[in-house]
Amino acid sequence: MACSCRCRELTSFQLSPVMRWGIAPVVRLPMERVGELRGVIYRTSRALGEAPKNYVHFFKDDELPTLITNHSGTRLYIVGGNYRVTNSGIHG
Repeated sequence: MACSCRCRELTSFQLSPVMRWGIAPVVRLPMERVGELRGVIYRTSRALGEAPKNYVHFFKDDELPTLITNHSGTRLYIVGGNYRVTNSGIHG
């Protein structure tokens, strides 16, 4: 299925300055499987100073990522799949 976020049009996309997130280097078990992640909706600007827009990306059916959560249900993780995230969008 083709990506509706028009990743090919994001070639002029400028990355924001690097941001540091408080993510633990080791995920503690047990984890709970939520299900297959079929797609994502995200909001971003294509260029500096441009108004943010919503984008939808559907993952290819051949190898979908899995959405999991920690045991308390307070964090979500994307595990596996066949995709890459680059400065031009999500591929795969």
